[in-house]
Amino acid sequence: MSNRYRLRIPRHLHAAMLEQARAELPNECCGLLAGRMVAGIGVVTHRLPLVNAADSPREFESEPRSMLTADKAMRAAGIDMLAIYHSHPTSEAVPSRTDLARSYYGDTVMNLIISLRENPPVVQAWWLTETGFQAGEWEFAEDSES
Repeated sequence: MSNRYRLRIPRHLHAAMLEQARAELPNECCGLLAGRMVAGIGVVTHRLPLVNAADSPREFESEPRSMLTADKAMRAAGIDMLAIYHSHPTSEAVPSRTDLARSYYGDTVMNLIISLRENPPVVQAWWLTETGFQAGEWEFAEDSES
């Protein structure tokens, strides 16, 4: 059974993701988007940047303390993790073999990849498994939702 949904991201949180990706160059950045499910749509209300413990331009690994801090913030706000995001500093916004191998959430959490190869950056959504991936859907939230 699939739990897939469309993601709705406020423009200011989208801009903050891109800013984080640029600020952490030449390494990959990572973080979480959280919010609530509304009529089958994941409505993002919070961006929770994480520390990339891998400190690498080719992979990311969420640093445990930053993940714990994000988890506590989500529980305190009564919201759920809707997406994991990370950047690809020099490659396309397509999942790598490493991304697939480290896909721990399957159909429960969307993955966003920010490619800084292009200007402006490209953000694509994906549903990952250990063996493959399928495109996800995201859109900007209306001003009244953010």
